[in-house]
Amino acid sequence: MLLFAASVPTVRHHRDQRIHHRIDVNLSDRAIMRSDHTVLVRDIDTVFRGERIRGRMVEPEGPAAPRPPGVQRYPRPGEMVVSPALHRLLTAPANGLLRERLAHPIAGEITDAGLLDPGEHVFYLVANHMAADAGQTRRLDHFGKAYPKKPLPPELILLCIAGIVVLLVPVGTFIAAAVRFGGERRDRRLAALRLVGADRGMTATIAAGEVALSTLAGIALGVVLFMTVRQLAEAVEIQGLGVFTQDLTPHPLLAALVVVAVLALALGITRLSMHKVAVEPLGIVRNSGSTSRRLWWRITLPLLGLILLRLFVRSPADLHGTSGVVLVLIGMLMLLVGVTAVLPWVVERLTRRFSGFGPLPWQLALRGLQLNGEAATRSVNGIAVAVAGAVALQALLTGLSHNPVDGTAPAAHSPSASTRVAIARLDDHGTRGAQYAAVLAASPGVRRAVEFEELSVSPLNGGFPQTVLIADCAHLRQLARLPSCSDGDAFLTHPRTDTRHDMTTWAAGMKLRMGMYGPHWTVPHITATVRATRAYPAAVFSERTLLATPGAAGPTAIAHAVSTVGLTYATGFKDVRDHIRTAAARLDPTFSVDFPGKSQDNPALDGIRRALLAGVTAVLVLIAVSMLLGALEQVRERARVLSVLVAFGTPRRTLAISVLLQSVLPVGLGLLVAESIGTALGSTLLDLVGRPVPHNWRILPAIAGIGAAVSLGVTLLTLPALWRSTRPQGLRHE
Repeated sequence: MLLFAASVPTVRHHRDQRIHHRIDVNLSDRAIMRSDHTVLVRDIDTVFRGERIRGRMVEPEGPAAPRPPGVQRYPRPGEMVVSPALHRLLTAPANGLLRERLAHPIAGEITDAGLLDPGEHVFYLVANHMAADAGQTRRLDHFGKAYPKKPLPPELILLCIAGIVVLLVPVGTFIAAAVRFGGERRDRRLAALRLVGADRGMTATIAAGEVALSTLAGIALGVVLFMTVRQLAEAVEIQGLGVFTQDLTPHPLLAALVVVAVLALALGITRLSMHKVAVEPLGIVRNSGSTSRRLWWRITLPLLGLILLRLFVRSPADLHGTSGVVLVLIGMLMLLVGVTAVLPWVVERLTRRFSGFGPLPWQLALRGLQLNGEAATRSVNGIAVAVAGAVALQALLTGLSHNPVDGTAPAAHSPSASTRVAIARLDDHGTRGAQYAAVLAASPGVRRAVEFEELSVSPLNGGFPQTVLIADCAHLRQLARLPSCSDGDAFLTHPRTDTRHDMTTWAAGMKLRMGMYGPHWTVPHITATVRATRAYPAAVFSERTLLATPGAAGPTAIAHAVSTVGLTYATGFKDVRDHIRTAAARLDPTFSVDFPGKSQDNPALDGIRRALLAGVTAVLVLIAVSMLLGALEQVRERARVLSVLVAFGTPRRTLAISVLLQSVLPVGLGLLVAESIGTALGSTLLDLVGRPVPHNWRILPAIAGIGAAVSLGVTLLTLPALWRSTRPQGLRHE
């Protein structure tokens, strides 16, 4: 786990390099003229059943035209090269709809140099006679661009810090618990050495030597496992995130830090654990534990973490400085480590308050927790810390992805609860919209298709872009409630949202610019202000929009407009969105289809979210293994006691239930503590960046499910060892 974490900088560096190498946008101010060294490029991205597919239409303009990374040669016009993952997706039997959409001969595959990860879906379609002056087409003389890194927003910096702490603290907790596995047997061996003449200094040295050798052996085994799993990395995808084998190369400095940190932690925990044990020649004397655990210093740790985060990190700008990052790290560490400090006190209070009554399995479980409370909480600490971090991350991710503006109920502007609106666009200078509408209306699941031309205009000083929809009166009546209409009229719609958020400016005679660098356009006389109908694409054009007839807009505006079709489709129809995308792609590969009302993800936030969820999944698996090892150790240490109980007539079922309760109780208490501290941590982190705290009650059943699954799984895997420990042979004692 730690070696994978040490590989994160290399993974990010290699991924950033591949992103920079395949940039296909002219980011400079110079104009690129046609030559043998240029290529035309246009985006034709698509989506199939939730999977994003990156598509580019390219046309080399000469024999020396630059090639995209990963493309060995340009195929003939009409052919395409695809990534291996997209090739598998196209050949899958159930994906005929995608094959119909990308019905082009495959002439080759894209190599790793042109992909972000092994599972990315990418294709390049070679075209002929592309219009170089089309709005979305661009001419390039090379692919790739190197530019300085931009600083991450404070929200993403905070999310990265939280992810690092949440992923690494449970691993440290696991190491601390693993070092003490078999501690009682080790103490008995040291007592035997005292009997043959070793003093306390020698036994301490021997204990440190044992731990150092076993830790180094574990590190060596971890390196072997890492190198083995590394070879299989390209075949594994967690939360939609994959890496290439060469990406998983630990940073040398971080790899050395991992070895030193693990060894130092193992030696330090061993030294601390021997404070409560006096190894004497005739046996082992342990601290009786009769004194109650003190709560004040245990609760002080998370409280100090909260105070540190709330008082000393005052603004998001502090996260760009080293001191702010260090303070956030320390505060989060104190909060998460506070879980491991509070949990033993909670378990002790429960066992004292409820012991002495109840059914026999309950009493056996509580007595076992009283005698081995530290061992029980030691195993649960890891999952408690992981869950606390997961709760904080969930709150942070939910708060960062929540946009109050998006919550304006776009479904309310759909024709009905069972229908939605889609927008299909093609930049063909507004010449063939009627042909598109008729074909798209015949797509399965489509209820209605309304055609119009869409023109983007903006003030001459570069202000807020505004939208003009151009259509004849018959089609405008489908978009808005018009009092009367004739060619030459223009209508202004009411904004869908609060007028305070409307930044458009409309006035008759006002000069606007078409597009970014197009000619000027004069706003015609506005006949009336109208309200949009259900067919109006309100989720896209939320501000005031000008509806103009062809006579009012003029031929120049129509020539610069984009042919657009507003579609109303049934949500209950299977694969209806993919049917619409396929119908549009069959008309023209450059057709783009948008589905308003669906939240647009932040790519950076989405990438961090997927990486964190993948890491949390792996950490929870690791912690579950830790709990299993702890439970097996307890059964092994209590083998003689269990054999005596069975010999005196205790049913094995009673012992199994007691083992289950002995696992469930610490886990349940740990999850309660983890949920409380995790919620406090998530709320505090959101306050740092000024985001509201969402209340997501669905996470509570998920946490309960985690606890139940872990407890039941650990108990079932412990039963074989329990049956072996209760055999009559277990009564023998030497």
